[in-house]
This record gives sequence, C-alpha cells and structure tokens, in this order.
Amino acid sequence: MKERINWIDWGKALAVITVVFCHLPQSQEWFYYRYLQACIITIFFFFSGYLKKDRGSDQGNWKKYWHGLILPYLLYNAIIYPNWFIKHYMQHGGMPDLFQAFRPIWGALLFQHENAFCEPLNGPLWYLPAILFMHILIDLCRKTKYLHTIMITLCIISFFLYAGNKYYEFSPNLTPMGIFRRLPYYYLGYVMGQKQLFRDIAPKRDLLYCIGCMAISIILFAWHLNEGIFLLHIAIFYPVNIFFLFGMLYGCKMLDSCKSSLITNLSIGTLVIIGLHIVPITIINFALEHLRHIKGVICYQWYEALPIALLITIILYPIILFGIRHAPILLGKKST
Repeated sequence: MKERINWIDWGKALAVITVVFCHLPQSQEWFYYRYLQACIITIFFFFSGYLKKDRGSDQGNWKKYWHGLILPYLLYNAIIYPNWFIKHYMQHGGMPDLFQAFRPIWGALLFQHENAFCEPLNGPLWYLPAILFMHILIDLCRKTKYLHTIMITLCIISFFLYAGNKYYEFSPNLTPMGIFRRLPYYYLGYVMGQKQLFRDIAPKRDLLYCIGCMAISIILFAWHLNEGIFLLHIAIFYPVNIFFLFGMLYGCKMLDSCKSSLITNLSIGTLVIIGLHIVPITIINFALEHLRHIKGVICYQWYEALPIALLITIILYPIILFGIRHAPILLGKKST
C-alpha cells in the first residue's frame, strides 16, 4: 500500500464536504457562498496535477485512467439515473416520455452538456472528464522536448478562452468551462509534484501563510465582484483562486500531525461523495420543502446548510467503507 500524505487527505476531505455544502441551495447574494463556489474545486485540480505519475507506457496510463476516471464517471451516472426519474416525477407530477428520458443520457455522454436535446445527469461529475483531458494533455506534451513551453502557452490560451466564454457564452458545457478555468492550477500542481515541492511542515509558518493567503484571497474576491472592467474582473479571478488554494494548503499542512482514519477514508472515498451526494440532497430538499410548506426551491442559511452537508457525508460514509473493503470500483481503484 502506498504511503499516504496526511495533509493532502485533509485537503481532499475538507474540500469534498465543502462541495456538498455548496450544492445545497443558498442565495447567490451571500458573499461566502459565491466565494466558496468560485474557489473550492481548484483544490481537486491542484491535487490531480500534484499526484500525477507517469506509468511508463500509454497502456499503463490508460489502465489508470479507466479505473480512476472513466469507469467511475460511467458508473455514478448510471447509479444516479433512477434518481433523475424520481426527481422528474416530483417536479412534474408524472413520468417522462421517451425523448425526455433520453435527455440526461445524452447529457452524460456529452460530459454533462445542456441544450434543447440533453441535460446534465450528474452535474458534479463534470470534473472527471476535465481531469482526464488534462492528464492526456500532459502525457502528450511529455513526448516532446517542450512540455513546459506548451503547457504555459495553453494555460495562457485558457485564460482568454475563459474570458471569451464568459462574455460570449459559446460553450455552456460544464467540462470545457472547467478546463478553461482550472488548467493553470492543475499544471501548477503538476510542476510542484514533479519537483517534490511543498513537502516540509512548519506549523507556525504554515499558520501565518494560511491567514495571509486567505485574507488576500478574500479581499481580492470582494474587488473581483465589484470590478467594472471586464478583463480585469476575469484576471482577478486567478489570483483569488491561487491565494485561496495556498491558504487551504497551508491550513491543511498545519493539520498534518492530526491522524484520523475518518479523514483518510473521506479522502479515499471522494468519488463516492461527489458521485452520490445529489441523491440525499434531493430527498432532504423535498422533505423540508413539504414540512415547511415552501412553494418553489428551498434556500438554506449557512448554519442550516453546514449540518446538512455533514449529515450527508455521514450517510455516505458507510458506502465508502464498503468500497474500501469489498468494492474498490466505487473508489476509482482496481480490484485486487
């Protein structure tokens, strides 16, 4: 069994709980909600790059991608499909016709795309094909002498594609948007991982850097929301995420000495929570809307959303343990 990096486990565990928190309906007018929505997924792309390894051959790499990314994407979309029928019935009071029933299937096959003919089936899974694309990009660039030149150029291009898409909305697909916005953080993680940077632990320094980075990120995000110049508004988005990322990383390094099987298992079971959390969210939202006699979609306060996010994590935790013991396919692992 490979040795685990505890502060990365902390980062993945905290990030996946925050993802569940952000997928609970809350007002877009609340600063903290928009801030977390804009930044939290950056952690997963950084770690994906940081932990990227060359398996020595294209066949070895593709075996890893099949078990770790492609198969889980197909599996969790298939598992969620019955939930789509239940949600459709609750919203429309009847079962869908054949055309409607195929819309989420086409959406899943097109990486959670949405148009007149398809819709996302399991939206949170968009990041899996995005990471697969980035892995393949690195593999292809490794075959040349210009890996870093090509990747830096592509990161710069991704900035302009993100800006163009933000302005013209030429690609509503979640996966391309994610690639445009997150490629630089993946590449940053890849470079740091290859050079084995960011390995030392110094709690006092880490605390200072954590506070400083998070403070700068929050200040920049407040400016980002109010900036009227379009390109500057887009450009600020990147340092907001960079400072948030390192603030989180330094904060997690402070926790490195705190060993917990719970945190380790949550890190191992990230795919379980990402892939399945919309089911309990749908059930809880439906139940509370009826109990509170709410017409329309419920809107949580943060102090309501946080315990619900923790509750959903607890509900899904036994599935993670089952996956560890009996079904590694659920975790993106190959059966031994």
